[in-house]
Amino acid sequence: MKIFILGVGKSGTTALVYKVAGGLPNCQAFSGGQPGKYVGEYENAVYKHTYEERKGKSFDLYREHLAKEHYDRKIWMARDPRDSAVSRMLYRWHKGHRGNKKQFKSHFKRILKKEQDPRSISFCEICRYTGHNEWPRSTEDVLDEERSRYENMSKFVKTLGDDWFLFKYEDMVANHFSDLNAYLGFEVDQDGEVPVSTGKAKVVRKKAVGDWRHWFTQEDVDLFKPLYLPYLEIIGYDCDDWSISSKPIIEPQYSSGYIQNLQKRKNMDAVRWVKDIIKRRLFKKA
Repeated sequence: MKIFILGVGKSGTTALVYKVAGGLPNCQAFSGGQPGKYVGEYENAVYKHTYEERKGKSFDLYREHLAKEHYDRKIWMARDPRDSAVSRMLYRWHKGHRGNKKQFKSHFKRILKKEQDPRSISFCEICRYTGHNEWPRSTEDVLDEERSRYENMSKFVKTLGDDWFLFKYEDMVANHFSDLNAYLGFEVDQDGEVPVSTGKAKVVRKKAVGDWRHWFTQEDVDLFKPLYLPYLEIIGYDCDDWSISSKPIIEPQYSSGYIQNLQKRKNMDAVRWVKDIIKRRLFKKA
């Protein structure tokens, strides 16, 4: 069986690919790369990809690939865009901040401020310091990026046929897999985790739902609500629920501490990569 999983970054696709692969015998799990890069003659294989225009991974690219390559099952992975936005913001520096130290410090300073007093700064204001080109970005630029992302996602999801299964991150967190199992024809491994050896375990943060309620201020609700409503409706989320926490708490271990751990993990992955190269070279000589 050959399975295709697609979603936006920080929507749980990495976790899902290993849970699905864990339910099939002799199954290979592939994450990322250009579509088709790892396609091969395997007994069973699961391929996970993410949509990201900035990296050249557009829906047109995936449409072209799917027109040529057959998959037995196809899954669109959805997540509440508000939670996804928070996770994506905190993941900004997962590759380090070399050459962007000043920007990183400015961003990090605002996260610390948010931790100390969640109402003191809006989520949108923090996002102004996550740009990949100029910074700080204008509020309009932040909103335009999100508007474009979710307009494209809404259009794509509307075109999906009956051969696709729409699975929510929130159902994965709650271990609600019965409908997905029925679609796949087998039971996924609910306890399946991202292997530490892959270096991708670093993506795991809080595994929670509704964290955005602590990050968003009323200003954020007013700004992001018009952008996210169409997608929320298409996926089937409660479009009327925009209540934020009356006593917001930003936990350092899941925000500033998480960012710092990503930096440490990056260094560990680099060391592991060098050791693997040395081992392979020594093995060849032997």
